Amino acid sequence: QARGLMKRYGTVVAMNGCDFDLMPGEILGVIGDNGAGKSTLIKAISGAQPCDEGTILFEGNEVAIPRPSVSTALGIATVYQDLALCDNLDVVANLFLGQEPLNGGVLLDEVTMERRAVELLTERQVRTLRSVRTPLSSLSGGQRQSVAIARSLLGRPKLVLLDEPTAALGVAQTRQVLDLILRLKEQNLAVVVI
Repeated sequence: QARGLMKRYGTVVAMNGCDFDLMPGEILGVIGDNGAGKSTLIKAISGAQPCDEGTILFEGNEVAIPRPSVSTALGIATVYQDLALCDNLDVVANLFLGQEPLNGGVLLDEVTMERRAVELLTERQVRTLRSVRTPLSSLSGGQRQSVAIARSLLGRPKLVLLDEPTAALGVAQTRQVLDLILRLKEQNLAVVVI
């Protein structure tokens, strides 16, 4: 739940009085013109740019989200518009970037990473990839978006925030992403889509 969320940047009020309720298995769509505060809402809930005023309740408890690590620990995953993927790496490397499991404390555990990548993409029914070792540079926009969403699900979140996930995608690629969002809903995740 969000009550009275407000965010200012100097004298500019970017978001004022934002309220919503969202339950597991629901999708909340947020629409508005450029500058209406949609991305600001995502950044506030994710802890990237905390609110100046208002209350956030997560699983019935009032929470403060001063930074992204707090949001992640609560079970909130965020996929920003820019995706933050690396074209020079394969799907597995992108899924685990920055959170790679180690084998013996020294070497990357490639076997575990690949197995978990296949499990995650199968669970979320991301069927359009030939291999988890496919370089990201050879994927379509919809496939890239699916990889970014799958990466956000590694920690088994309860809420997924998607900032304009279909921006700059064609019709077929948009359908892939929207189908994936519906599967998140069917798996009882709460989803906010800008």
